Amino acid sequence: MKLRVLTATNKGKLISIAEMLAKKGEAEYAVDVIPPAYSCDRERLVILVVSAAAKMPNAFSIFCKDLGRGRTQHVALLVDGTPENAAPIIEWIKGAGSHVCDEVLYMKGGLPFKFLRGVSEEETATAAAWLDRIMADIQK
Repeated sequence: MKLRVLTATNKGKLISIAEMLAKKGEAEYAVDVIPPAYSCDRERLVILVVSAAAKMPNAFSIFCKDLGRGRTQHVALLVDGTPENAAPIIEWIKGAGSHVCDEVLYMKGGLPFKFLRGVSEEETATAAAWLDRIMADIQK
């Protein structure tokens, strides 16, 4: 499956999870930040690993509002934050015309330091199982 994993976070734990998801999903590109160095182009699935706040950076909102069907068919969200903070992100993506996967994974990102990359076995298993469910739903 053509898949990209992109991050909008400075939390090492979430970056580690993003890298694990990219490897598990056999992404053809390394994990990148938003906005990515290489634009999304006809991806089957884009996974966004995001530290969601009440006010997101302009570059992030512009990227999400441009995630139409020509860029990706499906978007899956792994969010460090609340459902209230994730709601505008979901609306931006839906407004662009892409499908947002029903299951949003909410996970605590830990401290905002890229070098703190510790992820528990339980968190790894939770994220891996979530990706399996997302990919199975898309392939139906």
